[in-house]
Amino acid sequence: MNRGSIQRPPVFKASFIQLILLVATTVLAYLLSSKVIAYSILLGGLLVVLPNVYFAFYAFRFMGSRQVGSALHSIYRGEMGKFTLTLVGFALVFLLVKPLHSQALFGAFVVTTVIHWITTSKLVVAPRS
Repeated sequence: MNRGSIQRPPVFKASFIQLILLVATTVLAYLLSSKVIAYSILLGGLLVVLPNVYFAFYAFRFMGSRQVGSALHSIYRGEMGKFTLTLVGFALVFLLVKPLHSQALFGAFVVTTVIHWITTSKLVVAPRS
């Protein structure tokens, strides 16, 4: 490996782990509780996972010091897109999904966000010299 190159962080792997845990939780909620709670959990989790994937796609498109301007612009675009997707996603869910279990939706949103923080911190480790 070239010591001068910077590897892309495994952000898509973190989103994949989130998605697996979200699907497992949704299936468990469907089996143990109700269909409404299950799809509310799924939607709450997707409101985190999908914007994170969008951000990761844009934030890590450009690597290296020669592309710092493009990288910075791409990070801004990714963050604004993530924010917009989250807001529009919540609006669409509340407008279009009836019935909805709002506690399950927000609970899944918060838990999936925490899972994102944990998985990202575990996967992105600074190299030791």
